[in-house]
Amino acid sequence: MTEGAAASLAAPPRSGLAVARRSVTVVGALAVVATLLVFLLVGRLGATYRDGLQATSDGAELAALSTATANTLADEVAALAGTASQTLAQTRLLLASAATSTDDLGTAMDTNLADTVEGVANIANGLAGLVEAIEFVIPGDSDSLAEDLRDITNGLKPVPAQLRTLGEQLHTVADQISGSLADLDAAGEQLERLASDITEAKTALAQAAVVAADVAEKADDALQRWGTDLWLLRLVIVVLGAGAVLVCFVAHRALRALQA
Repeated sequence: MTEGAAASLAAPPRSGLAVARRSVTVVGALAVVATLLVFLLVGRLGATYRDGLQATSDGAELAALSTATANTLADEVAALAGTASQTLAQTRLLLASAATSTDDLGTAMDTNLADTVEGVANIANGLAGLVEAIEFVIPGDSDSLAEDLRDITNGLKPVPAQLRTLGEQLHTVADQISGSLADLDAAGEQLERLASDITEAKTALAQAAVVAADVAEKADDALQRWGTDLWLLRLVIVVLGAGAVLVCFVAHRALRALQA
């Protein structure tokens, strides 16, 4: 084998070198185009990221303000619940006292007072008989005291029954008042549960306020670094794109030297 034939076998074909050079040129051009597109895409993504951070910061600040307002409202509701609970407790005491007094009054009317009036009527009736006997012995009295006593007796006869009926009605009212005490107790328990729930809600609101403030602070910090981070990312893209173009350029020169 001659030296020319050996050199021709060792060297790559010129047509293959030309194809390689064109391929390297195309790759370099694509690298430039890709770098420009990625550069623009990063800009758009950076703007979207900035808007998202701004929205997050605004939302976190609004959440912190809302939780503060809700916490204030919770304090007011808790105060109202406490006042209502105290009012219910006082009302219960008054109703319990009223129920006891009403029941005692009913007992007095349907027993003691009714029996007293009935006894007075019987005494008046007995006195009327006695006065009639005296008037029979001593005639000439134009105004009969016995008749007056009998009028008193007749007038008092329905009173004991009326008093006993009124006493029963007072007992009924006392029972109704006592029955309402259970409703007041249930309302008081509900107010106590409401106060407990409000306390738990205030704890949750305080935690939410801390989280919202932390998110707002982090979002603000990210917004302050956004411009620098974006330019650093663009610089990395430019460096990578320039590196790719440089590699393609060096490869193109090397292939051209080989082809020469």
